Amino acid sequence: MGDESGVARYHLSIPKSEDPRLRVPDAPDVGDDSFRGDQLRLLGSAVRVAGQGIAILTPAVESTGPRVAFVNNGFCEMYGRVRDEVIGQPLLVFGIVERQHSIFEAMLNHVFDRNAFEAEVTAQRKDGSEFELELQIVPVEDSGELTHWVSFLRDITDSKNQIVTLRHQALHDVLTDLPNRMLLFERLEKALETARTEKTLAALLLMDLDRFKEVNDTFGHHFGDVLLKQVAIRLRNQLQPSDTVARLGGDEFAMVLTAPADMNAIALAARRSLDTLQQPFVVEQQVLEVGASIGIAVYPTHGTDARTLLRRADVAMYAAKQANAGYSFHNQELESRTPDQLSLVVEMRGAMERDEFELYYQPKLHLRSGLMTRAEVLLRWNHPQRGLLAPVSFIPLAERTGLIKSITDWVLDRTLQQCREWHDGGAPVHVAINISPKSLQEQTLPSKIQTALDKWRIDPRFLKIEITESSIMADPAHALAIMSLLQSMGLRISIDDFGTGYSSLTNLRQLPTDEIKIDKSFVIGMNDSDADLAIVRTMIDLAHNLGKQVCAEGVEDEATWVRLGEMNCDLAQGYWISRPKPAAPFMQWLHDTSWGLKR
Repeated sequence: MGDESGVARYHLSIPKSEDPRLRVPDAPDVGDDSFRGDQLRLLGSAVRVAGQGIAILTPAVESTGPRVAFVNNGFCEMYGRVRDEVIGQPLLVFGIVERQHSIFEAMLNHVFDRNAFEAEVTAQRKDGSEFELELQIVPVEDSGELTHWVSFLRDITDSKNQIVTLRHQALHDVLTDLPNRMLLFERLEKALETARTEKTLAALLLMDLDRFKEVNDTFGHHFGDVLLKQVAIRLRNQLQPSDTVARLGGDEFAMVLTAPADMNAIALAARRSLDTLQQPFVVEQQVLEVGASIGIAVYPTHGTDARTLLRRADVAMYAAKQANAGYSFHNQELESRTPDQLSLVVEMRGAMERDEFELYYQPKLHLRSGLMTRAEVLLRWNHPQRGLLAPVSFIPLAERTGLIKSITDWVLDRTLQQCREWHDGGAPVHVAINISPKSLQEQTLPSKIQTALDKWRIDPRFLKIEITESSIMADPAHALAIMSLLQSMGLRISIDDFGTGYSSLTNLRQLPTDEIKIDKSFVIGMNDSDADLAIVRTMIDLAHNLGKQVCAEGVEDEATWVRLGEMNCDLAQGYWISRPKPAAPFMQWLHDTSWGLKR
């Protein structure tokens, strides 16, 4: 064991063992330059009662390595053993589980090389239960001679579990417990790395539920949450163990297929995913039906990195939704869109969540009184890189990809919220919003509008719905039915861009509208073109004969304003009156102008 003063200098007042070879003598009082006897006993007591496990070992004089000379109470409590069961035992007493034999061998090698060792291992108690152990073994020398080893042991099960829990929470969706976007990217990157190495395929499938918003709007978010959990279970059950299904947020899911045999196998997986959602869902005895659309991008055919595959699967998904095809692979036709357009589609999907859309308001004046009667609501996109985008830059893309429906819902809700704020502030502004052709085809449009009106407590007479002539002509019978429902709710209906479509005078007579808006292409040129002037005059007379109001768009100078007044046009809007403005500047304009609240 070496000289007694060396042992005493490092670990003191250690009980003697029955085996003389394992005995660690009590520390003597070595004078004023070292610890005194009472201090040594105090230190020894502290070692015994320390919560951390402490063991003192003999030098490694046998092939089995050191043996235990002393353990404190913390060690005994940690392993559920009494001291007599431990003293004299080799390093096996640390209970490192057999499946971590390599760590145990590494510890022995360090000991025989007289090097310190540190590791986190799984250990076993006397009763067979396992725990996570932080283990340190440090050699103690005196005058170059190894006298003993000191081992510090700490049960880190709780902290390890906490770390595991935190990591799980960081990488999984709270509602469904599926991997989230971050973990999806990890799994996708790993699948791509394997595919590159093994020359195989990898596929990314993006899925968006159909009619999910209707469930939320009709039954509430609780039903929607339960439905999403059931969808997650069905998707997870039909995938291979090596594949991944993730929830990206809202009603959007993604699947990573590792090493599919061919394109047919990928298509089959997509079809199975769609089929598993075909059976009705039951939530609190309420039967719910949802569909889905899936976009597919395959490595290496459609891209070689995760972000490219994600972007192309996203575009393919909206192509599938638009075509009601169930699923769609990315193809060259979609690729014919410029990379800038593809990028814009992907960015548009998160624009509402990031609060990048903003409503602008353009006044409509009554020509005879000069008063502002209402404002048309126009959408702008405050893009973080591209700046302020007008609707012409992104609405056509939204129409083609199906995003226009959710954008229209957002515009309706935000418009009525702003309307409520203005009404509460003493400014009873009427608003007019544009409804897209796709939204006009929705059977649920009237109920959506009624829900929004009720939510913000807005009288229907304060809301006008503007519908383009071309969207009506796409399905006149359906449009007539929807417009009739809207008008019966007390809403005003306006035909936007009149004169640019293909409607007949008979259709105009039958449509339940309150107003037609003459397209600005005719108004702007009416002072220089007799033909345009005749068209504008004819439209005004025709509308009045049918009992409808007329609004002229594109009034950009006073001469046009005066001429429209002479032709008994009812309403006008354009840059000469005011450019579209955000809510706050619009309200300031309304307070400052003689056309507004000053009257």
